[in-house]
Amino acid sequence: MAGKGRTSVRDPMRTKSRKFKTILITAAVLATSVVFASVVWASYTQTTTLNSYFATADSEFYFTSDLLLPDASPIPVYAITHDWQADSEATIRFDLLNYDNSLKISNRAIHYEVETDPAGGAVSGTIAADVPEGNKQTIELDFTNPDPQAPLEVTVTAAATSPYSKVLRGKFIISPAMTYSVNDNEGTPTAILTINLIQSETADTDVVIAWPEGAAPDMTNPIVKTAVNEDSMDLTNRSMTTTLHTAAVYELIFFKDAMDNYNGITVTK
Repeated sequence: MAGKGRTSVRDPMRTKSRKFKTILITAAVLATSVVFASVVWASYTQTTTLNSYFATADSEFYFTSDLLLPDASPIPVYAITHDWQADSEATIRFDLLNYDNSLKISNRAIHYEVETDPAGGAVSGTIAADVPEGNKQTIELDFTNPDPQAPLEVTVTAAATSPYSKVLRGKFIISPAMTYSVNDNEGTPTAILTINLIQSETADTDVVIAWPEGAAPDMTNPIVKTAVNEDSMDLTNRSMTTTLHTAAVYELIFFKDAMDNYNGITVTK
C-alpha cells in the first residue's frame, strides 16, 4: 500500500562521483602539505649548511706562539740575561704558528703585525698555509738598553690582522749579565765596589777592574790575589784583570787618600 514505507534506491553514478571528489580533495591537501614541507626543509638545510660553513671556517683558524699567549690569558714573563758590554744589542726570538697541534691547522694564510713597548722596531708578515703539517715564522727583535746597568723590560704584542683578528702577548725582562756599583762613600776612608754576576752558561768570566788616582784596592782581597797570581795586576795604570764566577756577588774595598765621594771605578768584560 501507498504511504506504508519507502524503499531508497541509490544512484550508482552519484556514489562514484562523490568518492572521486573526496579523493581529489585529499590528494590536493597532501600535495600542498608535501610542497610546504619541502620548502621548510630546503630552508632548514640551507641554514644548517651556512652555519656549518662559518663554524668550520672559524674552527680552522689557529694563530699561536711558542712563547706568547692569547690576550685574555695572564701575560707570560720571561727572564733573559745579556752582556750589554760585549754586545750593545740584545735579541728576543719567538715563533708565530698557524697551528695548535697536528690536527688543528689553519687552512688559510695569516697576516700578522708585531709591536713592542718600548719600541724595538715593528715587523709584519704572512704565515703561509701551503705546509700540510703547519707553518711558522721566527721573529727576531733587537733592543738597545739606555742603562746597561739596569734590566730592560719589553712587552711584545703580536696581532693577526686577517683572515681573523687575534692578539698574543708576552713580557721579556733582559737583565745585564754583570752589574756593579760603588757605595756612597762621602766622608769615609774607604769605597766599596760591589760586582753582581748573573747565572750564565759559562761558570767563569774575566773582568777588568780599573780605578782613578787617589785610592788603592785591598791587597788581601781574593779578587786582587787572583790578579796578582795571574800576573794581571797593573798598579801603575791602576787596573787589573781577574776571573770571577758567574751567579755570584763580589765586594772589593778601596782605601782612599781623601774623604771625597769616590765613584770613578769601572768594571768591564
